Amino acid sequence: MTVSEIRREDFPAQDNLFQSGFWGDFKTACGQQAVFFLCSGEAYSGYPGMFDETFSFALMVLIRTTKNGITYAYVPKGPSIQIDEQYRGPFLEELSINLRTYLPQDCVCIRYDLEWISPFGNGIPPRAEIKEMRMNFGTENGLLRKAPVDHFAPGTVIVDLSLPPEKILLRMRQTTRNSIRRAYKSENVFSIYDSMKTEEAKEKLAVWYSVYSGTAERKNFYSAKLPYFERLFVKRPIVAADHKDSCPPMSAPVPDPSFYLFTAENDGKMLSGMILGICGKSAYYMYAGTSTELSTEQMKHTMPNYGLQWEAMRFARMKGCTRYDLLGIPPNGDPNHPMKGLYTFKTGLGGTPVRFCGCWDYPFAQNEYNWLRNSEVIG
Repeated sequence: MTVSEIRREDFPAQDNLFQSGFWGDFKTACGQQAVFFLCSGEAYSGYPGMFDETFSFALMVLIRTTKNGITYAYVPKGPSIQIDEQYRGPFLEELSINLRTYLPQDCVCIRYDLEWISPFGNGIPPRAEIKEMRMNFGTENGLLRKAPVDHFAPGTVIVDLSLPPEKILLRMRQTTRNSIRRAYKSENVFSIYDSMKTEEAKEKLAVWYSVYSGTAERKNFYSAKLPYFERLFVKRPIVAADHKDSCPPMSAPVPDPSFYLFTAENDGKMLSGMILGICGKSAYYMYAGTSTELSTEQMKHTMPNYGLQWEAMRFARMKGCTRYDLLGIPPNGDPNHPMKGLYTFKTGLGGTPVRFCGCWDYPFAQNEYNWLRNSEVIG
């Protein structure tokens, strides 16, 4: 395998939002450092049909530093290449060793947030030790470790938007379809904002943020500040390179990612809102909030969140998307799980529940890496 660092302007566009040049720019503006690579090599003999003779993929890596001053590299939703389970460990080992040269000297590990289907399905996964034995099969060093935290939830629901709208509806749970109908009968007003250039759009984002942050406080999850979301809608101009060393396109051109604010209002009040991300043929349900002023009875009567999801699906289809990632569900439908409602809501939308492998680490400095693990487990 050959790994080469490339310039941001040479980084090929991809359908994977979190491996896009835009996401690297966005996270750099948020205080991290994005580094871009082109990786290529000859197909392993054990990959029948996976690659013809060679493979290549682009890789965006974020350099992060924790509050304790520990530096590590993070690959969000990458690498964007599918590998058969039996070769995943050796592949990640070789990739990590090749990347080490380009990472800071004090980098304690590289962490991959893998978008590879878990070999354990959607059932209860085994202990981390069993996972590590399986992942390290065939590696030379046996160093791959299951990270103590997953930055993205491993479980998600993928909705197939290539189907006609009526078939998407038919795949939904009956109660979900009824809720969508009720959302439209309740005189909710659904709006879409694709730019923060107008004063109205900026005001709507600010109102949505108050709804979102209230939801975060009520449900006890982390909420970024308003400037974080404002920055999502700011596109950074990238001047295309014009020199012989530019890396060639790896696929058909993919437009820069776009973000849209969807709101549901009734009687002049914002009931709920969400941010939809679109990157090529992939759409993402990214951030959402519901007004704390709504009572349970009002929610049952207006069902704004269901209407928003149908609006988002229709809009994403219109934009050419074939895949809608709902980004995160609890491990299962356990009625005692604190997020059981989220599981019911997302799985009812007619998609396929999927479980990815989650985060995996390749340590470069074992003692310092142990400090990172301990700080994540404790804090």
